[in-house]
Amino acid sequence: MRLGRFLHFAVIVPLASNAIALPSPAAAAALPAYTGINWHLTPQQIAASCDGVIAETKARMAQVEAKLGATPAENLKKLIQVETIQADFSDALISQTLMQSVSPVKSVRDASTICNTKTSNYGVEVSSDPMLFHIALSALRNEHLSPADRKLAEIYAENGRTSGAGLNAAQRAESSKLFDQINDLERDFGLELANENTTVTISAADAASLPAALVATSKRTRSGYAIAVNESTVTPFLSNERDAAARERFYRAYNTRGGLKNVQRLEHAVAIRARLARALGFKTWAAYKLDTQMAKDPARVVDFLTTIDSKLLPKARAEVAALAALKRSEGGKGPFERWDYTYYEAQLEKTKYAVDPNVVRQYFPVDHVISSIFKIYETLLSVTFQEIEPADAWAPGVREYAIVDDATRQPIGWMYFDLFPRPGKYDHFANFPLRLGRVLPDGSYQRPVTSIIGNWPLPAPGKPALLSHDDVVTFFHEFGHAMHSSLSTARYETLYGTNVRRDFVEAPSQMLENWMWQPSILKLVSSNVATRKPLPDELIKKMIALEHVNDGFQWTTQAFYALYDMHIHTAPPPLHATATWQRMENRETALPMVPGTYFEASFGHLMGGYDAGYYGYLWSKVYAQDMFTVFQRDGLLNPVAGMRYRKDILQPGATFEPDVLVRNFLGRPLNYDAFYKDIGITR
Repeated sequence: MRLGRFLHFAVIVPLASNAIALPSPAAAAALPAYTGINWHLTPQQIAASCDGVIAETKARMAQVEAKLGATPAENLKKLIQVETIQADFSDALISQTLMQSVSPVKSVRDASTICNTKTSNYGVEVSSDPMLFHIALSALRNEHLSPADRKLAEIYAENGRTSGAGLNAAQRAESSKLFDQINDLERDFGLELANENTTVTISAADAASLPAALVATSKRTRSGYAIAVNESTVTPFLSNERDAAARERFYRAYNTRGGLKNVQRLEHAVAIRARLARALGFKTWAAYKLDTQMAKDPARVVDFLTTIDSKLLPKARAEVAALAALKRSEGGKGPFERWDYTYYEAQLEKTKYAVDPNVVRQYFPVDHVISSIFKIYETLLSVTFQEIEPADAWAPGVREYAIVDDATRQPIGWMYFDLFPRPGKYDHFANFPLRLGRVLPDGSYQRPVTSIIGNWPLPAPGKPALLSHDDVVTFFHEFGHAMHSSLSTARYETLYGTNVRRDFVEAPSQMLENWMWQPSILKLVSSNVATRKPLPDELIKKMIALEHVNDGFQWTTQAFYALYDMHIHTAPPPLHATATWQRMENRETALPMVPGTYFEASFGHLMGGYDAGYYGYLWSKVYAQDMFTVFQRDGLLNPVAGMRYRKDILQPGATFEPDVLVRNFLGRPLNYDAFYKDIGITR
């Protein structure tokens, strides 16, 4: 998952037919369309199979756990059996759980939501299982463990410790109940956002300054248009809408999505997390969550974030002052407001830097962007992508590919692209690892299945979809995650691919974002929709000059989001979410909060697994920028460096700790120099 110049969570708008037009493959794909996953289950089949798989898994687990092994070696065997059972469980319910996020059919999504609740509750039960905890602890006492077996046992023991497996029966039952309550609140928070269909009505005159594709895909009203308020529309609207009143209406609508119900869900979840942390032996929820991350100590994280914010806040204020002066020079009335920021940032790009985002879009038609990004990853990682037609997928317009290893010419796995919005679909842009790789009991290796699910702006009827540069950067980032979740060779699912420490998981993809700011790469990924010519050199120079424009504002905003997350998960309850947001935003950023808004109601990271973990985007960027120095030295498309990256960073997954992976790749320990230089801090 990547954060661009905005933090986006979208309300989905309808999708017509938006197949991505790519060249037909020269030969049949190396894999069949059928992955072994049934994407076409009915609600009744989802319900029945979900219950059946859970019941079968519990029965298998009961047999393994009937008695603790007599020796560490016996308990290692038991632990590996458990790992197989849990991997089988996950693999059997891929479609049943994914459909909540992607199915075009509401009844299927609803059935999937129920299955997700049941599987989450079962996950809580397994994690807090005392017998499994003791099996893992015993296995760790084996003196002859392989690196993979040792890390597997460490993670199971770690999960047991942080899930309450070491508590007495009454305490364990109470903690399980609290985990279930948190799961329910997080589920309902996400559904509230997914089911929104907020629109802002504007006049035909106000629509004149908007991109033609946005207007063409909006509903016509008696006097103008109803513009959907979501992730795919926020940047095009706020960047282009000339009327300040219309921008204000859109901004307020976007920053009140989720409603007061989601504010209350967040407050309730934070209170339960604090109570649960204490029950598990931690002072705060942040201390609990960081106990299993690289950063470890919340105070260390706050110090890191505060350093960034304090160093860059003067720069952020100067940037806002410059945009306010631009507003006055163009006749804008009143103070500079938050809904002015995106518009005047775009005006600055058009005037001082002579970069018109709408002109840049003409160079990024979807089909060329995807095919050229394929070429880059093929060169770097020594793989080939082959489209499979017709695709076996969950919705029309979803594309399917085989990933083939160049050295062996053997197929590695499958990858799906689901890139345009539709009603009820997941409202952000992310890599979804669907089936993880692992060594199967017969010794063969299971082929992974991964996906990129997103919400690019819809094309105008009869026209190709055109992307912003930020859209392209986001896609390149998520493609990096997809490779991490496809090219790992870890022995166990628990150790596979992106199952690394949460505050490292973004680092590989953040490193890859750097490619999309290099002139030679921008030439490769661009092709004017009319002339088919790449971006001209002069425009590329201007675009690159924009990379660090307003960095102060952007990075202090990111630091604020992370500081808010850490504060609410370290401060004693009760939480007054909006008042806290207002106080901290006014202090940590260059613009005050807009009264009457409550962005935390749509801040899905806080209720989607990044709670007390949002700092990871900045933390992992330290690793990302240091890793990028290898490619700066050896060449952006150097396949030797790319294969080292594949072998040292992607293949091991969580078999080794991130610092070990990075040290192996760099040939030295990590340092912060490249990171601080990139964000404009001198030390």
